[in-house]
Amino acid sequence: MCREHQEDQPALPGPGLAEIFREHAVGLPTLSQDQRKAVRAIMACRTAAQGSHTSQCSQCGHEETAFNSCWNRNCPKCQGMRQARWLEAREAELLPVAYFHTVFTAPHVLHPFFHLAPHLSYGILMSAAAEALQQAALNPKRLGARIGFMAILHTWTQQLLYHPHVHCVIPGGGLSADGSQWIASKSRYFLPVKVLSKMFRGILLHRLESALKAGAFALNEKAGMDLLRQAARKNWMVYCKPPFHGPGQVLKYLSRYTHKIAISNSRILSFKDGVVTFRYRDRADGNRPKTVSLGAMEFLMRFLLHIVPSGFTRIRYFGFLANGAKASLLPVCRDLLPSEGFPEYGDHEPNNRDGSWAGLFSTLFGSFFRPCPSCKTGMLVLASFQPPARQPWSLPGKATSS
Repeated sequence: MCREHQEDQPALPGPGLAEIFREHAVGLPTLSQDQRKAVRAIMACRTAAQGSHTSQCSQCGHEETAFNSCWNRNCPKCQGMRQARWLEAREAELLPVAYFHTVFTAPHVLHPFFHLAPHLSYGILMSAAAEALQQAALNPKRLGARIGFMAILHTWTQQLLYHPHVHCVIPGGGLSADGSQWIASKSRYFLPVKVLSKMFRGILLHRLESALKAGAFALNEKAGMDLLRQAARKNWMVYCKPPFHGPGQVLKYLSRYTHKIAISNSRILSFKDGVVTFRYRDRADGNRPKTVSLGAMEFLMRFLLHIVPSGFTRIRYFGFLANGAKASLLPVCRDLLPSEGFPEYGDHEPNNRDGSWAGLFSTLFGSFFRPCPSCKTGMLVLASFQPPARQPWSLPGKATSS
């Protein structure tokens, strides 16, 4: 069941993903362990099933009780604080250069590999994109530099269809082989996409073939090789978006993309009579806003395609931004770079110096404690925790192992 039409006016806030799961989760087919964990967390988030905490006024004794968040990384309610903490750390790592945005996409014919072994396949996808970028940048005919960048895995389209792809955000330049100079890229051109496409295709197919022959996929080798040959015959596209003009635009972009999940509650417009209507942007039609209506079960099955495998790191860093290298190489990059025309980030220190959640909350919202709504003079401070109640919702069958 799918109805699509153009959105002609802004919609009022609609229901949340949790409400749809609570009503229809029991009708879902057998779920993987990761899917069951995510669904249970989403349904319990900010309900008695998650437990609660009570805050008490330091002056008049007024009390308020609130349900706890689940903090599951697939939950649309729980990404804001985690994202804010991550963004503050990234701000301290920005360089005074233009940044480029490149997107690597695997063709549809390879999707069976991703469905059969998502943790392995997503890792291969991200490492193949990273290796293609690094090899192309090292070539003296291209840039001739050791670059650094971050890569972010997304698996969805705006309509929740399955579409594994990697967003890479790259400073425009890199270090020379001996680290003695900064080699800047052109202002509006980083690396040739045709070269990147061919390199990415070769690396990804080679690694999938190696994993297939090692028995990593529950797939007949002959059938798997046929899929790889079909993919090899296709023209792969690596897409380069226009460059960001300075670190400020990078932060704005990252605030939208890093901790994003397949759909936010704000995009869900209505849930009525078993039909979910949500907002999306049609990139094939000039990015115009539209809406689509799906049966609740189809909507939930689409969402479940995008549950992040347990333990998988979907934001990764490479080159001079890699976790083991940036402490020593970022200062070198800053020393070699002119900063004229860009905000000064070299001496930036995060405001949240103690790194605690309380410190971050204070940085973002002014105070970790809230004024008492009753006496207006005291502050609400955490007084007690209440344990979770038994979750009233059931899920079908037993979890599968993948």
